[in-house]
Amino acid sequence: MKKTILLLVVLICSGTGLSAFGPVGHDAIAYIAECNLTQGAKKEISRYLDRSIVYYSSWMDDVRKSPEYAYTDGWHCAYVDNDGVPCLGKNFEEGAYKGDAVLELLNVMDRLENYRELDDASVTEAIKMIVHLVADMHCPGHVLYPGQKGFNVVYRGKKVSYHSIWDDGLITAVHKWNYMEYEHQLGNLTKKQAKSVSAGGPVEWEIENASSCKIIYEWAGPDDVLGNDFSEKAKALADSQIQKAGYRLAKVLNDIFG
Repeated sequence: MKKTILLLVVLICSGTGLSAFGPVGHDAIAYIAECNLTQGAKKEISRYLDRSIVYYSSWMDDVRKSPEYAYTDGWHCAYVDNDGVPCLGKNFEEGAYKGDAVLELLNVMDRLENYRELDDASVTEAIKMIVHLVADMHCPGHVLYPGQKGFNVVYRGKKVSYHSIWDDGLITAVHKWNYMEYEHQLGNLTKKQAKSVSAGGPVEWEIENASSCKIIYEWAGPDDVLGNDFSEKAKALADSQIQKAGYRLAKVLNDIFG
């Protein structure tokens, strides 16, 4: 049974090929972060990236199926235990590690602690990974709980996987904003609010994500027909997670490069 559960959650992250929050959500998170970088961080990052961090927000999804980056294919989800604490590589079974967004984010952050001693290509790759992993760990459909299985629902007249709604379906169907409009609406925290949202680090953030996002499995079950009441609740949660991810991504990059 444990192997079956593990296979199901691994398939959610790797077999579907879907992107947490979709391109628009990833771009929005990166742009909120970019608008909150210090001048020092912007200058340092520009040494390694030829374009904005927004341009590379979905880079990990673009390369995950290539032979060179196949090892990252399972990194796009965050596994938590029954208490909502990040598994950090243990996932749901000893010896069954397939990748984890939180642990890999921590590993990349550790590598960049002395980034000036690394070659430019390694730093460039690490920045792209950070931009994506911070977003993925905040997507409600990418927080995986023990025993939670994937299922289909009917949303806006179509039968789709519930997971896919949180990846892209909700964002593109409800607001129809581009990433700059997302920043205009969600990038408005005061300095005090931004500091509060960004307090702690990836482990603390994922504990909060696990607590906030588990409710999505109370909102829907197998073959449910989801209407406007669901959209309103889901929209508010998705917006909140995008906002938090943007400010927290800025904190990670400012701490390293600022």
